[in-house]
Amino acid sequence: MTLLHNNPNRRDSSASLQRLGGLVIVQNRETQFDAPLYRAMASSTAYPLRVIYTAPANSADSELGFAPRWDHLAADSYDHWVLRGQSLLQVWRLARWIGSLQPDLVIVAGYYPRFHLWLALLLRLLGQRIGLRSDNTLRHTPLRGWRGWLRRRVVGWIQRLFHSWHPVGDQALAYLRELSGSDRPSYRFAYAVDNDWFASRSAVERSGRAQWLAERGWPADAFVVLGILKWTAREDPLTLVRAFARLQGHCPRARLLLVGAGPLQTLVQQAIAAIAPLVHCPGYVAYSSLPQWYGYADVFVHPCPDEPWGVSVNEAMACGLPVLAAAGVGAGEELIEPGRNGLRFDNGDAWTLARQLQQLAEQPEFTRAMGAAALQTVTSWSYGASMAQMQQALQGAPCSAL
Repeated sequence: MTLLHNNPNRRDSSASLQRLGGLVIVQNRETQFDAPLYRAMASSTAYPLRVIYTAPANSADSELGFAPRWDHLAADSYDHWVLRGQSLLQVWRLARWIGSLQPDLVIVAGYYPRFHLWLALLLRLLGQRIGLRSDNTLRHTPLRGWRGWLRRRVVGWIQRLFHSWHPVGDQALAYLRELSGSDRPSYRFAYAVDNDWFASRSAVERSGRAQWLAERGWPADAFVVLGILKWTAREDPLTLVRAFARLQGHCPRARLLLVGAGPLQTLVQQAIAAIAPLVHCPGYVAYSSLPQWYGYADVFVHPCPDEPWGVSVNEAMACGLPVLAAAGVGAGEELIEPGRNGLRFDNGDAWTLARQLQQLAEQPEFTRAMGAAALQTVTSWSYGASMAQMQQALQGAPCSAL
């Protein structure tokens, strides 16, 4: 087995290998929101944490065509390894190595790639306690016809292999229960973000909003609509652009801040050509600069019709913004309380989205109250909450409500 240890600067990295028990997490690759969680866990929990990534780091995003710029991650902040190769022999060697650590729990993030499934099977055969992290939902999974019949039988059997479930939210838990026809002790392993970091950084950036508006020649009382998304058909930036064009006809002070890039760039540019002075497109930006754009905005829109979660909803709420999300955004279903901290609209419904934006633009005090409620909402989707669920899972404690 070949493992690349990506924490060479940690003085205690070799010692941690000698500490048995604790938690092992296996997932495809490092993410912008999980890595800070693991850093927090490594520095504040008493049990050993080891994270194993089964795909090469800095891989190109299949939709963007280039590697994301997650410049906020520190390579030496927690013990993690990257697996080189995914052969069946590697599965066996990795299972044996994990077994030698005698962890209290191994959480495997999904059963795809298939390497994860074979690893879970071997660990189960070796008597290891295993948990499944899942973000699949019934809304985003076709279950009709013979493919649906087969999915229920095969996937349901896979789900029953695990001793515990670690869904990202209630929709994921419902999916697990529906397909497996059973239940397991369940502990939420949310797609959370660093709420405190986003809140503090966006507050600093918000103090410079007036100057930024003036530099662009935009009115001081501009109503700034923000979208941060991939310019792909799946995330649907064109619905946001069309809704903004409708809004601007009723609200001349409205402005659009569209952050992102992708294969629909030509179509997006064509769509905004007639309103170009009212739209700012900074392109794809590094993760560390995201609070700047949240800080300049009045409302955040996520128009994606096919997104099982959508961490940008968490980010926007942590920055105190109300969120308008399409029905296909899983986080919108679970985090948005319509009329209190945001609103939802049907996938691709630019007319309704424009009407909702106009409502917020005409009621600034209501909009600010929704932003404050959004910030309050996301406090229960924090790293601290995730760590508490992990602690319960390690102890085998009865599951608290998701």
